[in-house]
Amino acid sequence: MARTVTATSPFEGGYRFTLTDGTITAVAEMEKGRWQNERIDRNESWSVTANGVVKTETDRDGTAVTLFTDANGDGVYFEAYSLNRPVAGTLDDAYRFTFDAVGTVTSLQEWDDGRWEAERPDRNETWRLQDGLVVKTEVEKGRVEWTVYADSNNDGTWTELADGQGTLDLVGVKTLLAGLTAEGLVY
Repeated sequence: MARTVTATSPFEGGYRFTLTDGTITAVAEMEKGRWQNERIDRNESWSVTANGVVKTETDRDGTAVTLFTDANGDGVYFEAYSLNRPVAGTLDDAYRFTFDAVGTVTSLQEWDDGRWEAERPDRNETWRLQDGLVVKTEVEKGRVEWTVYADSNNDGTWTELADGQGTLDLVGVKTLLAGLTAEGLVY
């Protein structure tokens, strides 16, 4: 019996936007080989910035800011970075770290259910202090995912700042963070 295999679209996971008078009025995502219209919820906004298209979504845990870029200018945007700004006083995705002399994380604790609990990194994870930020890298099925944590008030509690896939461009993350901060989108 012959079997038909359909190739995945190169646009899978990509987004297209409709602009009306400079405002994003419609969002479509490529899912399973078809462009699907996405509903813009009341708790989210989309805007065009110098860095790309930014989605800002607010819920009870805080605000997530996601940047979408069109690297090749074909009108299809992909997620570049996602930044998180927790609600003041909340400790979701909060960590404490101990570092050795070269910045490798030697122990970590995660805030869970109102208390600090010791965590052990998975075998496919690395944690390190890099340029004032903690970087977690995880390799899953050959795919690299990274998460960046910041301690913006130097109290020893680190919160998730950004995550993404592929090669981490820490200079790019810091530049983007500075740009979004200047635009008032993140702390």
